[in-house]
This record gives sequence, structure tokens and C-alpha cells, in this order.
Amino acid sequence: MNTNQNKISETVNELVTLPVEAYISESYARDEKDLLWKKVWQVACREEEIPRVGNYYTYDIHDQSVIIVRSGPDEISAYRNACMHRGRTLTDGCGHAGRFHCKYHGWQWTLDGEIAKVHDRESYGDSFKDEELRLMRVNVDRWGGFVFINLDPDCETLQSFLDTVPYYLDQFEIGKMRYKWRKWAYVDCNWKVAIEAFNEGYHAETTHPMLSRYGKSVIWSKAQGIHNNIGQASAAGGGVGTSISVTSDSDAREIALGVISQQMEICNSNSTDTLIEAAKRVFDVLPSTATPQEVIAKMFEIAHQIDADRGVDWPVIDAQRFMEGGINWNVFPNNVLLPNVTFCLGFKARPDGMNPDRCIFEVYALERYPEGEEPKTENVHEEEFTKERWGLLLVQDFENMPFVQKGMKADGLVLRPNPYWETSVINFRRSLAKYMGYGGPESA
Repeated sequence: MNTNQNKISETVNELVTLPVEAYISESYARDEKDLLWKKVWQVACREEEIPRVGNYYTYDIHDQSVIIVRSGPDEISAYRNACMHRGRTLTDGCGHAGRFHCKYHGWQWTLDGEIAKVHDRESYGDSFKDEELRLMRVNVDRWGGFVFINLDPDCETLQSFLDTVPYYLDQFEIGKMRYKWRKWAYVDCNWKVAIEAFNEGYHAETTHPMLSRYGKSVIWSKAQGIHNNIGQASAAGGGVGTSISVTSDSDAREIALGVISQQMEICNSNSTDTLIEAAKRVFDVLPSTATPQEVIAKMFEIAHQIDADRGVDWPVIDAQRFMEGGINWNVFPNNVLLPNVTFCLGFKARPDGMNPDRCIFEVYALERYPEGEEPKTENVHEEEFTKERWGLLLVQDFENMPFVQKGMKADGLVLRPNPYWETSVINFRRSLAKYMGYGGPESA
């Protein structure tokens, strides 16, 4: 993996148009099944969802079903979710098993995928050897606490696929974070419409006007191989919950407290209670004339000590890499991460079968906790898109998505992404076209 950030990040700045077929075409959705979802590394779950040996998670994409299981203390295995006798699925949802048991005819397999029982095996004679009856393995690997699977037996390694992502994000130690909350819903739009809603900052001023209350930041957008990242060029500190943009006569202490408190209020993430408390204490130690840089530095210093006192370790962060990595990453194809020192907001979208007009959309917040004090969370199915259920920020985005999907069906429409703000969208579509073989950006 190339770790020279001067070579691996690229600002595209191209004037292009995008065909809408990728979002609305049923034939394109069918092609995605074989050309994308059967070839790409994709997040199935997080390690914390299968913490003990025997814990399993069933991941479905289109008509393919995969069992992800903790097969050893530090070993995770993945298998096709199909009985080797007559094909019945062996698991559904999440659970715990000592063996995988087919409820149809009683065949059983060990957590290592080996055949353990064939009902009335004698009647088969010597027709099958044990190795022929093993569960079909699926490629599986881990990064950042996420469990990835790839349905292609000849796929590249996960490390190669992730490319620059670990270089920038490993320092946050996302694998040591745990779910704060998680929700999912069916949304009436293509999965790509949902991902792109969180993969550019161009919409923020219009869709989220409250974010401009404490100043505006210039957003940059870059390609990272097939992945993308965006950041704030004028921010005093990294991360959506901790960046401030102020004028010379502003009190940076007020701005910092306002920004991080607002983030908690509108999405219950992108900040922590520790950071809010630290921002309040800054008023006791810095004057109103303190610069944004001084305020951010002091806030993080105080927050670090508060967390240390309650048993939360902080990772060692390289400030330059922090700034260059930005505030938002699209880990191709269908994940968006907003990482920070002790928290991360995440989004994941996948198709709902072959229907190009609906997707399964997941949102989750991660945070670092004292050992043993992690909350017990459920993945809540929440179809009521209200501020009380989802928070103002997400509701504002949800309000756009179905209307984007509807408008894209206008005859003769082509899309015109901004060449600076939406480099991430342009590169996302170019990366998609590498798998699909068609439907990529076209020169304007």
C-alpha cells in the first residue's frame, strides 16, 4: 500500500456530467448484483456484534446470504448461508450457536464449517467425502472494528482494496470504539442517492442552514483511489464537531461551545459530553480574546484529562494527518465515516433487492467508553422520520432523498456536479463505473 499522502490524494476538479441511469434503471440495478456486489469488499457487521465464540451475524445482499461467525477467540469465519444437502438457510438474524443446524433434515456443521452430522449417512454409502460437505467459505477480513466480506473467491486483499483509508484513519483506532446507538430504515431512493447525500459538503448551506450559525468553512473534496474524503479548508480544528470558523471580533470560546453543543443536539453524535464539558471549562482558563487555535487546543487538553479521569484512553493523533484526512470519508462503495478522536458517525446504504427506488439505510454513532461501560444497543428499525427519532440533521437529509429520486426520472436529464465541492461524487461514480463497465462521468 502506498503511504505517501502527496501521491495518494487527488483533487479532481473536473467539469463533467453524470448520466442518471445508475440511479433509476432496473437493468442497472440487476447488473450491480453481479458486477458490483459480488465483487466488492463490503461491511457486513462490526466485531462487537459477534463478541463471543459462537456468536453469528447473518448478512444479506440481494439474493445472497452469508453467515459471519466468531469461530475462535480471535477468529472470524464467513460461509454461504446454505445447507449442503437441500439448500435451506441455516441462520437468520443474529444469535449464538455451538453448531449450525439445518431445521429441514437435521444436518449439522461445526463453527469451522466442517460437517458434523448427516442424518442417516449410511444410506449415502461412500458417495461424499467430508471435505465435499464443508460449508462454502466466503472471504472475510477486518479493519477498524468492521467485518468485511467479499463474495468473489478471487478478490484482491482487503488491505489492497482499502488503499489509503488506513493511512489516514488508523490513528483514530475506530476498532476501540463501540456503538452508542444505531438505527435503520427503508428509504425511497436508490442506495447511491443516500450515500451521496453524505458524501459532499455542497448541500450543507441550503439543506442544513443552522450549520452556518457559527461561521462558514470552505469545503475541499478529494479522490483517494476508489474512495473519497472531504474536509474543511478554513477550520481551526479537525472534525465536524470541533471545527470553528470565526471573524476577528468573535469570541472563539462561544463559537466552539456552540458548534459542538449544536452537533449533539441535531444528531446525537459528532461530539461527546466530554467535549461539551471541556468547552464550558475553557471560559475559566482563556480570555475572550483567545484565538480559535488556542481555544481548540485548550478544549482538547481539558477533554483529554476528563476522559483520562474516567478511564477513557485517547489515541495518539498526528495533527497534520488529521487535517489532511478531513472530516468525512466514503469507503467505497456504500459506507461513509465521519471520524474523530473519540467518536465516529457512520452511514451505510445497500439496495433493497432489485428495486432501484428503495434502499436499506443504516446510521450509527460510535464512541470510546471506559472498559465495561459500553452501552448495550440494538439496531432499531425506525421508519418515523422526525427530529425526535432521528435528529434534525438527518431529517433534513431524509427530506431530500425521495425527491431527488423522483426528479432523476425526468426525460433527458443529466447531472452536473460541482467540480470543486463534489469531486467526491464524481470520483464515486467513476469508481462505480470501473466495476460496472459503463455509466461513468462524461466530459461536459
